[in-house]
Order: sequence, then C-alpha cells, then structure tokens
Amino acid sequence: MCTQVTTVSLQVVLTVLYAIIFPIALLGNSLVLYVVFKRQSMRSVLNLLIVNMAIADLLVTVFIMPYSVAYLFVWLEWFSGIVGQILCKTIHFSLTASIAASVITLIVITVDRFVSIVFVWKTCLNLRTSKVSLVVIWIIAIGTMGFHLEVYTVNQAIPGDERYFCYPDWQRMPVGFNKFFAIGMFVMLYAFPLVLMAILYSMIVHKLWKNSFAGSSASSGDANINSSKKRVVKMLVTVTVAFAVCWFPLHTIHYYIYFDAETFQCMSPIFLLLSFWLGHANSALNPVLYVIFNKTFRRAFLQALHIESYTSVNSILKKRSDRQFATSQTHVRGSFRNGNNNEENIPSSPPPSNARSPREMYAFGKLVQPKENSRPKSSNSSSDGGKTKRHSIMIILDKMTTV
Repeated sequence: MCTQVTTVSLQVVLTVLYAIIFPIALLGNSLVLYVVFKRQSMRSVLNLLIVNMAIADLLVTVFIMPYSVAYLFVWLEWFSGIVGQILCKTIHFSLTASIAASVITLIVITVDRFVSIVFVWKTCLNLRTSKVSLVVIWIIAIGTMGFHLEVYTVNQAIPGDERYFCYPDWQRMPVGFNKFFAIGMFVMLYAFPLVLMAILYSMIVHKLWKNSFAGSSASSGDANINSSKKRVVKMLVTVTVAFAVCWFPLHTIHYYIYFDAETFQCMSPIFLLLSFWLGHANSALNPVLYVIFNKTFRRAFLQALHIESYTSVNSILKKRSDRQFATSQTHVRGSFRNGNNNEENIPSSPPPSNARSPREMYAFGKLVQPKENSRPKSSNSSSDGGKTKRHSIMIILDKMTTV
C-alpha cells in the first residue's frame, strides 16, 4: 500500500507559489468589482457577468488558498468546536459553489455573445435581466452544492487518535452518492459546458471572420465594430480555455479518488498538490487576462491604482512644455509692445536648430507671421473634409462596442 509524503522542499515551493497568486487574485478581482461599480460607463451586461466570476474567484482566494497552504503542513488535521465545524463546512462548500458559479457564468456569457453577434438585431440580456441572472446563477450553484454543508464534518476519524480531522463523511448520504456526485461534477460542470461553448464560439468566430472578409468594401465604422467584437471574443475564448486547462487535472484526480482509490494513494504528492494549485491559480489568471485583452479594464485598473501609463505621462509633459513656451513668447511680445525694442527682445530670427524642438520652431514661425497671412480657424476646420467629426463618431462607436 502506497503512502503520500510531502518533503520540506515541496512545502516551501508550493508556499511560495501560493504567495505569488494570492495577492494577484485578491487585488485583481477586487479591482474588477471596484471599477465596475464605481464607474457608470463600465456597467454593461458583459462586465456584470465578469463581476460574478470575480466574486467566485474571491471566494477561492479568501477561503481556499489559505486552507491549501495549511494543508501542506497539517493535511486534514483540524480543530474541534463549533468554529471548527463552521470553517470546515464553509471552506469546502465555497470551493464547489464558486466552481459551479464560474462555469454557469461562462455559459451565460457565451450564449449572450452568441445571440448578440450571430443574430445581430436580437439581444439576450440587458442590464436588468443580467442582474437577475446573477442571482439565479448563485441560487443554482448553492442549491447543487449545498449538500457539502451536510457531508463535511469534524471528528476523531482514527481510533485511539485524539486529533480531529475535517473530511467528507459520505455515510450520511445514500449509497453510491459520492460516485454519482463525481460523474455529475465532471459532466455538468466541465465536459458538457466546454462542448457547448466550443460549438457556440466556433459559430461566433465563423460569423465574425466571414464578415471581415466579405465586408472589405464596408465602411470604416462597421470594420471598427467588427474588430471590437473580435477582441471581446478573443478574451472570452482565452478565459474559457484557461479555465478548462487549469481545472482538468483536478477532475482527473476526482475520478481516481472515487473509482480507483488504490491508484490515487500511489499518486505523486507533487502531481496532486500542483494540480490543486493550478486550479486555484485560475482565480489569479482571470483578472490578468481582462487587463491584457481589454483596454477599458486596463485603463480603469491604472486609474484606480493612480498609475499613469507612459503615453499619459508623455502627454502631460508635452502640455506642460507647451504652456511654458507660450508663456515665454507672451512675455517677449509684451516687452516689444511696451517699447523695449532692444535687439535681444525682438524675435527677428529663429533660434539655432539645436536649441529648440521642431514644435517650438513651428510655434516661433507662427509668432512672427503677419496677421494678414493667418487663416481663420473656420477655414481650417472646413478644409479637412469633415474628418474630425467622422473620427469622433468612430471613437463613440468603438466605445459602444468595447467591453
């Protein structure tokens, strides 16, 4: 009979790995909640569903990750009393409920994107119905996983051992319920959702890329809308694939736990513990994917953290330089008008090329240009053929189709 023993080096490595994903998951998912509820413009149907996934990921972060680190050192050993009972039941229930809520949310997101993209003039959810769907999702998740509150208990499981352990007592349930539960978890919360999402996303991708090839002569507005939808679909497909990859090893382990216990007992502790870590790491990966694929979330995150991007800082410095240069030129013209017509105060010739930037050279030329040669602003705005207005409209359309 095999025994699973963890080494000190394995404990240290996994503790460090959890120390990496814990702050990322806690900060990232908290920022998702903050930016969506703080900003009115962020409250879209898709973003509310993403908030639901962030709540599920926060449950894993707050309850499961600390427990997993403690598990490395004490395994199933627990403490007695009413507090021990509540924590034992709450921790394991929150894990399964959060997984169920995440999967159901991914299905709802996929169906909503499918209806809105494939059937262009139809909508699946609006802001009101999406809020109702969030409540329904958690009711389903809690209802299907609520039996964990009954199954998990704290007892002295080993005769003659005074230690208490937190473990599932399947004898409280009907015979064979644990195997039925394992099959149901894999089919309803992994295999079937992934097959359904793969089919729907294949149809979505076919629709979008078909439109992009067929619509080469379409207007630039339609092209931008289609491009924005593609970015959203890429993000959602990546989130779905990440979920499938991260949780697949754990579903494999659950099969051996309930159907081949001897093989499970002989599995390497490294594989077992890394599989659990990988599933929990998905909660830290999701907000990172939102930032990578979604510029709206990226900007909102930076502003929430009071961090300016390189482009924003560069723009601020340029504006400040322009104001300083305009102030100096105003002082020069004021001195000239007041009669201080010394040669050093008269801008009769531009400064050396190595002393000023091209922007300042252009500004200097505009300063000494006679007024009669200057054109009114109205002619400049009319001579651009309306490009500025069209550009503004494109920005609005892009924002309307961006998550």
